[in-house]
Amino acid sequence: MVITPTTPVTPDRDSTNPLVFALQGLSLEIGVHDLDALDRNRHLLPANGRVYINAVAGESAEARIAIAAQLKEFGFQPVPHIAARRMRSMEELDDYLAAFSERADVREVLVIGGDLAETLGPYDSALDVIESGLPAKHGIRRIGVAGYPDGHPFIDEAALGSALEAKLEACGAGGIDAYVVTQFSFQADSITDWCRAVHEKHPELHIHAGIPGPARFGTLVRFAKICGVQSSIRKLMANKTMGLDLLRRAAPWKQIEAIGQYRIETGRPLSAHLFTFGGVTESANWLQQVQTGTDGRENDVDF
Repeated sequence: MVITPTTPVTPDRDSTNPLVFALQGLSLEIGVHDLDALDRNRHLLPANGRVYINAVAGESAEARIAIAAQLKEFGFQPVPHIAARRMRSMEELDDYLAAFSERADVREVLVIGGDLAETLGPYDSALDVIESGLPAKHGIRRIGVAGYPDGHPFIDEAALGSALEAKLEACGAGGIDAYVVTQFSFQADSITDWCRAVHEKHPELHIHAGIPGPARFGTLVRFAKICGVQSSIRKLMANKTMGLDLLRRAAPWKQIEAIGQYRIETGRPLSAHLFTFGGVTESANWLQQVQTGTDGRENDVDF
């Protein structure tokens, strides 16, 4: 969930504690099968926060729309992913956005390419969706676009940078507030180095840095392959000091501390975006450890 990034910092513990700063602007990402777990744990999560609904292949649009409506009833702000390459026609995208707006009062979406080898319709990229004008037509006022601290397996760094600039410019031209949600990374330095470079060009750009929720190492490896962050997992596996401990449950303490420290040092708008990987309960419990200062690291492995 996202607590508005511009909310003033009012820590109730130590104002120099990076974890306090990292919690500001926190976002959570779930799938269509995670709603029951979210419902059971919503007392552990900030009210009126934003919950992102991912767009996994094979799941129906209706399921995502229904979950968005339910999240709204729970008191959250749903933020669905819009996968450009999976939209079969302009009419399909138009109807999809209309349903989110009318049934769940969605005013914010995350637009991604979709990573299909061949497009299913007229939209080859997130930029095409933004420039179509359809999000604005249906009352979308804020659009998230993708960032890649560890690079992309099929797109070089220069092309990624150009694409990001084009998407930010297109949002601005359409009167839409743009921000970035990054792919998750296991490397704290990769996150902060990438954000620093982007903030040199766009100091006020809100970045939500992707971090993996607490999960067993095998789960993390599987999702890393699916999401194209193999380079990050290779760096992690090269750290031999972790050894067999990585087979235990791991939690992203270093990443979230780095995010908070970056905010303290730079004052730039950076927050954490937590990928739950189907582990909403584990993620909610871990966030409570972070929020309450119950460290919990004696039971978890740092990345």
